[in-house]
Amino acid sequence: MTKFLLILAGVFLLIQPSLARPSLVKLCSDPSAPMILGEIGKESQGGFSSETLKEVFKRMNIKLELPLRPWKQCLKLVEHGKMDGLQTCIYSKNRMGYLSVTDPWIIGGGVWYYMKNKFPQGFEWNSYEDFKGYKIVGIAGSYYGKEFVDAQERGVFKFHAVKNIKTLIKVFSAGLHDFTLELNITGDHMLNSAGLKGQYASPSKPLFVNAQRICIGKKSALHELIPEINDKLSELKAEGIINDIVKGKSH
Repeated sequence: MTKFLLILAGVFLLIQPSLARPSLVKLCSDPSAPMILGEIGKESQGGFSSETLKEVFKRMNIKLELPLRPWKQCLKLVEHGKMDGLQTCIYSKNRMGYLSVTDPWIIGGGVWYYMKNKFPQGFEWNSYEDFKGYKIVGIAGSYYGKEFVDAQERGVFKFHAVKNIKTLIKVFSAGLHDFTLELNITGDHMLNSAGLKGQYASPSKPLFVNAQRICIGKKSALHELIPEINDKLSELKAEGIINDIVKGKSH
């Protein structure tokens, strides 16, 4: 009987890794064109981030779902193990307690935006003190860098967090705030699509420069597969597929 139990335990240990490999993963995000297309409450309808992830998990033989939720809700769902990760995010220490990240797969930067009718002479900045007394609107749960957070806590400017990009565009274009912030790879598209082309501008100095990564929750079984995800991302880069997806080419 003892020998049988030992054999059974050995078989269990051998098959355990394959049982741990997920057959389905869910990576959450909010819509952020042209990276992630679609509507809150539905599945992503495309965008170069979503299409890149589909290629990665297709090569891993893992079914992928890309639900769209408000950004702050996505963070909570991943933190509590209700979702496997985030389609894309920027590395920040306050998130690393519950997230791990893949290698970077695209470089982006944070950009300030202002309406030209508010600043007809333009606007440039050197330090956050240059924003003293101004009103800034952003997305709830987004991380704009340590210096931004420090300036906000010092009361240098007034920051208003809204639930989603649709609301952000509405209050920003109405002139209710002086500045908004967004990634350069999504911000221009976002504002142009709202009919604001030619009505906004940005300072020459960016908010920050950072890399976009896939973020995986530490409570997810997918966490153990980050090295494999990195391998697939490297393959897609080497084959030129990520570049083609970003440029909107078929492959």
